[in-house]
Formats: sequence, C-alpha cells, structure tokens
Amino acid sequence: MTKVKCSYLGNLNCEAIHLQSGSLIITDAPLDHCGKGESFSPTDLLATSLGTCLLTIMAIKANSQGFDLEGIYLNIEKAMTQNSERKIKELKIDIFMPERISKKIIDFLKKASEDCPVTRNLSQEIDIKINWHHE
Repeated sequence: MTKVKCSYLGNLNCEAIHLQSGSLIITDAPLDHCGKGESFSPTDLLATSLGTCLLTIMAIKANSQGFDLEGIYLNIEKAMTQNSERKIKELKIDIFMPERISKKIIDFLKKASEDCPVTRNLSQEIDIKINWHHE
C-alpha cells in the first residue's frame, strides 16, 4: 500500500512526500483561484497523473511486446468549469509518436491506453479527448 504525507505549508502551498521514496511535490493554488501559480495545482496533478499513467501503461504493454517507447510524449490541456462549482470540465491530450513507430504499433498503443487506471477512475463528467499524432 502506498503512503503519502501531505502538509499545508502556508500561502496556499502544500507539500506531498511519497514516504517509500522520499520524492517531494509542492503545490500552489492556481492564479484564477487565489494562488500565485508557482507550481502545479492539485487539479494540474490530476491531469498530470492521467498523462503519466497513459505513457506508463503504454510503455508496460510495449515492453511486453519487445519494443521501446522512448521519444513518445504528450501534452495535456486542462479546462475548468466557469461556474461556482470548480471542476475539471475537459482534458485535451495530444499524444506524439516518433516517426519510427509503425501504424501497427500505434494501433496497439491506442488499445493499450484503454487500460489506464487513472482514466478508469475519473468522473464520466470530465470530457477526455485524445488526439494521436505521428511525427
């Protein structure tokens, strides 16, 4: 079981420590919600979790088939609702594949990405749009 210690540091900043590894994350409230935007906001981390989970699950599946995904990357754009109920409205993801990756492998990776545990745990109210690009 994973354990994380979260502490409030003041000035709308928090610290999260991954107890097993000692890795540290600092968060700040976003500019549009009283913060300075000096670090990831909590909802930025949710978007980041989705992106890194997609890459990780695709890499695991690719490794099981004997190929490496080095060079693949993605960009995520997060849009929040504009009403008083602050929620993530949309996550737009652009996944960029290096030219060396074949159409067959891209199709395999699209299928593999469906096994992302973060995606499975997000609310159906969040509109997740994934666009695939072959460079």
